[in-house]
Amino acid sequence: MTDDSRLTSYCGLYCKDCIPSRSELYYHAARLEAILAELKFDKYAELKAGQTYWSESNASFKDYHCFTGVLQAIQGLECKSICREGGGWKGERCMVRNCAIEKDLAGCWDCKEYKTCLHLQPLRKFHPNLAYHLESIKTEGIDNWAAKRRGHYPWS
Repeated sequence: MTDDSRLTSYCGLYCKDCIPSRSELYYHAARLEAILAELKFDKYAELKAGQTYWSESNASFKDYHCFTGVLQAIQGLECKSICREGGGWKGERCMVRNCAIEKDLAGCWDCKEYKTCLHLQPLRKFHPNLAYHLESIKTEGIDNWAAKRRGHYPWS
């Protein structure tokens, strides 16, 4: 199995393009959270949010708990393994993967109904080039399509 076929998910996305696959991000987010906890930065933020005699207040620190919540939510996005090895969106509960496996397909591109599939509908909104990718895999083959892929997200 080539890297292209191994990293191509059942739905036609490419694992390396996905933010949840970026392990460096999750390492640094966890590290930052640990450093902040060690420093008891929540107490510091509380002081910085209020007026003190030795420094100006900074209202942004009133939302420190929101920041740490987002930091934890970011860490919760991490994908520990690629789709074909049980990782990916919702892991083993992924309807797309389960459907392809039940139908004994390499991926959605081998399905006659992929253009109108309801399982793919949520992905289409977040991944604007999904249809292009599925067509590319269908025409180029799973081992040869990845070099021609387009942006993963609407902003890429």
